[in-house]
Amino acid sequence: MNVLLVNPQSSSVFNTFGLSLPPVGLLYIAASLEQAGHTVVVRDLAAEDERLDDGDIRRADLVGISADTTRAAKALSIARRVSATGRPVVMGGPHPQFMAADIFASGCVDYIVKGEGELVFPNLLSALRNRDNVASVKGLIIRDGRHLIETPAADPLDVETLPFPARHLVDLYRYRASTAGRPITPIVTSRGCPSACHFCSSSSFFGRGWRSRSAGSVLAELDELYNRYGFRAVCFMDDNFTLDPKRIEQIADGIIDRGYDLKWWNFSRVDTIVRNPVMVARMAAAGSATVYLGIESGNEETLNSLGKNSTATEASQAVDILRQNGIESYASYIIGNLNETAASVEKTIEMAVRLNTNIAQFSILTPYPGTKLYEQIKDRIFCRRWKFYDGLHIVFRHPLINRHYLQILLVKAFVRFYRRSQEATQGFKQAAGRGRITCRKMVLCAWDLFF
Repeated sequence: MNVLLVNPQSSSVFNTFGLSLPPVGLLYIAASLEQAGHTVVVRDLAAEDERLDDGDIRRADLVGISADTTRAAKALSIARRVSATGRPVVMGGPHPQFMAADIFASGCVDYIVKGEGELVFPNLLSALRNRDNVASVKGLIIRDGRHLIETPAADPLDVETLPFPARHLVDLYRYRASTAGRPITPIVTSRGCPSACHFCSSSSFFGRGWRSRSAGSVLAELDELYNRYGFRAVCFMDDNFTLDPKRIEQIADGIIDRGYDLKWWNFSRVDTIVRNPVMVARMAAAGSATVYLGIESGNEETLNSLGKNSTATEASQAVDILRQNGIESYASYIIGNLNETAASVEKTIEMAVRLNTNIAQFSILTPYPGTKLYEQIKDRIFCRRWKFYDGLHIVFRHPLINRHYLQILLVKAFVRFYRRSQEATQGFKQAAGRGRITCRKMVLCAWDLFF
């Protein structure tokens, strides 16, 4: 069958910042479909100057569309366009799975893939081609008139057996993101997250069982990126790349043994960094440039309520360890937790200034569908225009902080952090330059989005 896979345009924030990465999840699906004998075309509308034309749709037997919460409306717009041609529409991603009734109410989506689609999607196509009952395929939600049929969950994938993403289906050099001054491309080495933070849907989508690829498998993909595609920088997109320190040391040793001039960044937890200084040293020796840390808050009560299982003291220690090894810290903070007052938010801002990480990202607590937080406060939600679920807007009635003032506190957090010193301001300009933005443009864009 001829399959068209579409990645909707990124949110306005990412467009403004000029940041984009290949849709590695969709490329995994494409690789599995190709392996099953299907012809696949990928249209990534988040890439610069990419377009979806009517010819793409007419040549396809079926169209798959990925969607997260902020791009749900754009995904449905594409689905309506496809459905008008009579082509079946399959949608995947966290938002369709957790908001299936809303998606099907649009009348333009036929199937939703639950969780990982590398086996579910080919199995669905096989059933359609052979005129089998699609309800026998695990991992689907199906529209049947006015009713929804949800089949049993598919078995967790053995990530070691998956083919590498079908990167040949996109132009990798059209994307605009970099680290250490080098173009960067993503790689995923594990799935599942045992942490189950209350604001994150990853554990609900991929499961709490952590499944990792071997160091040998990861190094083989790095060989392909380095030698075939010519990349000298990668970003490990795992929710927690460093969960198995021994595996990370093996990957680092493999990079060093190959003599690769490679720079990379990854996500990690502060407690993992604190408990494994030897791992961090090996990472640094192998080219680790930046580590993204979910610090989230300077308040212990807030950290506990978010399910972080970490402390502010550990955050400070983690930043120090990274700094001692010459690795940049990219800190993430969430403001506006349910228990927080304006004074609590100010405490987090002061902590961010004190930690003095290279980069800081501030977000307003956002109840994404599929999270414990969403179930906890769904009666407080006043905005269901999904494009505003971007961490820059408050979408629920906060019990202790006026929503307009919380937006002001978010702007204040950015301004306080990036004006903390002349050196820090220059550092941000360099970081912002990677995405072709300026400090002034960021603040003006933020103000326009908020108010």
